[in-house]
Amino acid sequence: MRKLISSIFWVTGTTIGGGMVMLPAVVGVYGYFSAIGLVVAVWLLTTLIALTFLEANCYLPARTNLISMSKQLMGSRFKWITWIICLCFLYTIMCVYISGMTEIIGGFLEKNSIFIPSAYLSLFSVIAVGLPIYFGMGSISRFNRFIVMLMLLAFFTLVFLIVPHIDADILLNTTESIPLMALPIVFTSFGFLIVIPSLRTYLDDDIKKIKIAIVVGSFIALMVYIIWVTVVMGVIPVFGDNGLQWILEQAKPVKHLTNTLSSQALSPSIALLIQLFVLFAILSSFVGTSLGLYAFLADGLRNSKKCEGKMKLLVLTFLPPLIIAATFNRLFIIALGFAGLISTILFGLYPIMLTWSGRYGHKLPTKYRISAKRGVFLLMGTFCLTIIGVELLTLQLNFLK
Repeated sequence: MRKLISSIFWVTGTTIGGGMVMLPAVVGVYGYFSAIGLVVAVWLLTTLIALTFLEANCYLPARTNLISMSKQLMGSRFKWITWIICLCFLYTIMCVYISGMTEIIGGFLEKNSIFIPSAYLSLFSVIAVGLPIYFGMGSISRFNRFIVMLMLLAFFTLVFLIVPHIDADILLNTTESIPLMALPIVFTSFGFLIVIPSLRTYLDDDIKKIKIAIVVGSFIALMVYIIWVTVVMGVIPVFGDNGLQWILEQAKPVKHLTNTLSSQALSPSIALLIQLFVLFAILSSFVGTSLGLYAFLADGLRNSKKCEGKMKLLVLTFLPPLIIAATFNRLFIIALGFAGLISTILFGLYPIMLTWSGRYGHKLPTKYRISAKRGVFLLMGTFCLTIIGVELLTLQLNFLK
C-alpha cells in the first residue's frame, strides 16, 4: 500500500508543475466555464493516452523505456527520432523547472535582504533533486512523498485563506469563448507519461496498481487545477491593470501573479504560502521529470545503475539543462509553450503509434490491453494533431510579432 500511495503522489507531483503556476492566466481569458471544460477534456485525453502508453510499454519486459520501445515496435529509424525529440523536450522542461525554482527562491531571499547569484541557486536546485535519485528508488519515493504532502498542505491552507476574498462577479463576469489557443500549454500541464516505465518497475509490474496510480494521481492533479483556476479567477479579474491578461504579458509572470494575489488578499502569510506552494509544485514535477530523463538515458545508453554508471547518468541528466538555465533565466512561459509542440508529438501521438504497431502491426501478446478500438485511437490522434496545429499557429504568430 505504501508503494501505491507513493506512486499516486509520484504521478500527482510530476503533473503539478510549471503549467500549474500560470494556468489560470492562460485559460482564464476564455471565461471560467470554458477554462474548466478545457482542463477536464485534456485530463480525459491524457489519461487515455497514459493507459495507451502503458499498453505499449507492456509489449516489452519491465525496465524498458522509450528507446527500447521505439526500436522494437517501430524500428531503428524511429529509435533515433525518439532520441532527438525526447532529449529536446525533457531538457527544455528541466530548464523551465530550474529557472522557475531559481526565480522563486531568489525572490524570497531578496525580500529578506539576502542576495545569492542565480547560478548558485540553480546548482542548489539540481543537487537537491539529484541526491535522492543517486541513492535509489526508496529515497526518491520518500523525498517525493514529502514534497507533495508539503505542496498539498500549502495549497489547501492557501485556498482556505483566499476563499473569503473570492468575488463571484469577478469569477463569472467573463465572456465565454472556445479556448483553442490554450490547448498546447494545458496539454503540457498534464505531462506525467515519462514516469510510467519507472512506475512499472517500482510497482513490480502490478498492472492494477499502475492503473490506479495513473488515474487517481492525475485526478488529484485535475482537482487541484480546477480549485486553483477557480480561486485565482475569483480574486483577479481577467482584464485591466494587474489582470490575468496583463500578468501573462510580463517578463516575470510568476512574480507578478504572486504579488497580485498577495495584495488582493491583504495578508503577508498568503504571500509566503503562495511562494511555498509554487516552489513545491515545481520541485515535485522536477523530481518526476528528472527521474524520467534518468531512466530514459539508462535505457537508451544501456548504462549500469551502479555507482560509476549512476554518476555518468546524473551528469547527462542535469548538466545540460543547468548550463542553459544559468545562461538564459527567463524561460518559464516561453519554454513551456514551445515544449507543448514536442510534448504532444512525444506523449500524444507517439504512444498511439507504438500501441497501434504492437497491437495491429506486430500482433504482440501483452499482459495489459486498454479497452479501446481503432476508432478511439484515431479520435485521440485527431485531438493531438489539432493541438499540434494550434501550437504551430501560435509559434507563427509569435514569430510575426
